[in-house]
Amino acid sequence: MPRSRLRWKYTEDDMAEVILDVTDNGFSPPQAAHRRGVPRRTLIDRLHGRGPVKEQIHPHRRLSKRQEDRLAFWILRQESLGYSPSHSQIRACVMGLLRQQGEHLDLGRN
Repeated sequence: MPRSRLRWKYTEDDMAEVILDVTDNGFSPPQAAHRRGVPRRTLIDRLHGRGPVKEQIHPHRRLSKRQEDRLAFWILRQESLGYSPSHSQIRACVMGLLRQQGEHLDLGRN
């Protein structure tokens, strides 16, 4: 019979506290993770700059979820004001965002 996986129950606030324990309070990552009930590997990933899974950019996604949401909000806002941006204007906006991130600019057709 397969074993069920342990599901960690922690919030982003818990993770922030654990990171502070390591960076400011002198705890080692394993000590801090155990103390607050956070996965050790996740803590180490966060300490090395990796973000939460929900915010990570997927392989074919060029913008983060937050950037996509802000772009969609801007498009809808422009539309409500009577200035619907064209496809080429939206592409230019996305290319500007990518340029700021230091990424190469070739986009797909969509």
